[in-house]
Amino acid sequence: MRLPSVLPSGPAVQDAVCNSEALEAAAKLGKVTSPEQTPIFICALGACNRLFPSRERVLAHRKRDHSDVEAGDDSCMITWNG
Repeated sequence: MRLPSVLPSGPAVQDAVCNSEALEAAAKLGKVTSPEQTPIFICALGACNRLFPSRERVLAHRKRDHSDVEAGDDSCMITWNG
């Protein structure tokens, strides 16, 4: 399963159907990771919100898709591993 490159926004809702057995089964499908192991960079210009695996990829995207932004401008970039 792959995440889309643009995540739609929506209100958060409480999960009322998941039980402990479902959580245990889901835990076997994935693994716990850290920011160092899973870099995520998000272009936060306007409503873009596209996901990228590196700072360089975000900057290339901005140069291509946000031509009004100066080259190397890393403002409005969200990441959890700075």
